[in-house]
Parts: sequence; structure tokens; C-alpha cells
Amino acid sequence: MEKLYMIKAVFMVPQQSSRSRGRILAVLGIFVVLVVFWNTWSSIGAGTTSVESQQARVDMSDQVLSALKVSVRQDSSEPRKLTIGVTNTHSSPATVFTWDSPLDPLAVQLGLLEFTPEGQGTPVNIPKIQVRRLMPPGDDAYITIEPGQTQERDVLLKKPMVPMDQLQGKVKVVCKGEWKSVWASKKEDISAEALKNTGADDAALKGNFESEPVEIEF
Repeated sequence: MEKLYMIKAVFMVPQQSSRSRGRILAVLGIFVVLVVFWNTWSSIGAGTTSVESQQARVDMSDQVLSALKVSVRQDSSEPRKLTIGVTNTHSSPATVFTWDSPLDPLAVQLGLLEFTPEGQGTPVNIPKIQVRRLMPPGDDAYITIEPGQTQERDVLLKKPMVPMDQLQGKVKVVCKGEWKSVWASKKEDISAEALKNTGADDAALKGNFESEPVEIEF
């Protein structure tokens, strides 16, 4: 009987060891599954947050930029002068980077104005110029437009930049282009680094602008 007991004991040890290893492997398997699940869930959560953040930025851009109403009117006939205005209809102030905007003094030379004589389907050809400007932009390159306020800029129409002989009678004028940088805040609330690196600032809004067509007598 004693010998049999010894043999039974010898065979019981491996069985117990196998069960322990099984439990350990089961625990490790559950741990691995939990880690994979956590990483997947975190990635999905981060992706969802990124998409929501991007959508919020698009919505903000649409609200602010669509609230900047661009207008054109004739200021004088001799010399021929137009006044381009930007009115902020949003509830918060907006700061505009004026380069290549409706408030740029070089709006005509940069091709931001289109002139279409009555009876023609396409605007007259006005050559564009390339402008090299001193960087970083100066303080006067930024204009804050308060809610309900309008900022204006006068542009002179003259030869040889504008083919005045082609602009006779009634002419439809449109101001259109792309905002390079617009901030939904006052200029003093924008960091100096952001103003220095305008265009590369993540908080700056970008988008297209276009005025309502206005008919002017030439």
C-alpha cells in the first residue's frame, strides 16, 4: 500500500503543474485581449475627437468668414476710383490680414477685381503682378473689424494696369479672392508669434471671399 501511495503522489504533481500553467496562460490571454481592446478603443476615441475638432474648426471658419461681407462701390468718376469695403456681421470681432485681401491697396494689380462690360460673358483681361513684400508683416498689415463695423480701402483705376478703353458704359464689378488669414478675435489678443508667422498659425482661418456684383457706369 505504501508503494502504491508513492506512485500516486508522483503522478499527481504533473497534473497540478499543468493546471497551474493553464490558469496562467488563461490569465495572460485575457490580459492580452484587454490590452488590444484598450488600444483599439483609445485609437477610435482619439480619431473621433480629432474628427470632431476638425469639424468644429470648419464650422467656426464658415461662420466667421461668411460673416465678412465684401462690397464695391464707385467713389469718384474723375479720377476713376472704387471703394472696397469689408463689413463684419458676426457677433465677435475679426482681425484680417490685409495682404491679398479686399483691403489690400494692390487689389487691382493682384487680380482681385473683375470687370465685365455689359453684353460680354467674360471679364476683361487685367495683367497680374507678383509682389515681394518685406517679412515679417508690419503692424499695419492687420486690421480688426468690430461687430457691425466696416473697413474700407480706395483703389485707383488707371492705365496701363486697367485697360480703360475697354471699360465703356455699364460694367459689372466683382471683388473675389481668398482670405490668407483671419482671426476671430482682436489683434491685441493674437500672439506676436502668430502675427509674425501669419499663414502658418493654426488658429488663423482661411477661405474664399466674393462680393455681390455691382454695376458701375464708366
